[in-house]
Amino acid sequence: MIRWLAAVPAVLVCLFLACPGEEKREVCGDGLDNDGNGLIDCFDRDCLGQPACIPPDYGLCSKCSQPCTTQVSCVTSYMDERPIPLCVDGHCTALQKFIQPRVELNTSMYWQGLSVSPQSASTRFIKKIANDGSAVTCATVSSIASDRTASGAIEASGTLVIQGLDVTRVTNPMLGQGISYAFVNTQTGGDYLIWTELWGGPPDSTTKLPTGRRFGYGCYETLPTVAPLVPEDNCPSTTSDAGTCRVFRLLMPPPEM
Repeated sequence: MIRWLAAVPAVLVCLFLACPGEEKREVCGDGLDNDGNGLIDCFDRDCLGQPACIPPDYGLCSKCSQPCTTQVSCVTSYMDERPIPLCVDGHCTALQKFIQPRVELNTSMYWQGLSVSPQSASTRFIKKIANDGSAVTCATVSSIASDRTASGAIEASGTLVIQGLDVTRVTNPMLGQGISYAFVNTQTGGDYLIWTELWGGPPDSTTKLPTGRRFGYGCYETLPTVAPLVPEDNCPSTTSDAGTCRVFRLLMPPPEM
């Protein structure tokens, strides 16, 4: 027996025999009391500070950490929660990496000289993957937002994932020079498209969404316009420290007839 053990590596011997001087340690996250001390996983001191036992950071929002299946179940109001919480791994989560780029709508080509006078502009950054995992394109969004009097149709559908939403009051627009405004908040990263609209009425005092009738919309989903957003793309509040401020210069298509 001794001669046989001498020919076997010590590691293999310890698989079958109790090796002196070695204590069993808890395996964090397997649901078992591995060391037999009556404490399982994260209740055991062996698991203190281990990745499996560090509480996830869901961020700050009214429903953060609550179970979810879609983004709409995490949102109290799309206009009041910035950044807009997402449904990540089954829990409502407010991602902390967001920036404020600028949006410039070029209306000089198709809108100059028209009698229309937009009073508000809305812009959404929309994920290219829907809540059900299906692909989202400009055609997808156009179908959902087909009603020109329903400014909140995209959110009401509950199918699209909104990573940023801004509604801006347009006062005395000079359509020949375009419309420029600071986007409030959108998350960093890629895989998104931009949906922007011009509306005939001002933002509603309660919902903050546009009122009246939609005059026109634009959708942008191809590079380099929708290249991934990075922290350096953030636009500061003053132009003296513009840095690498990201500006989306979007040509607005002709008005809807």
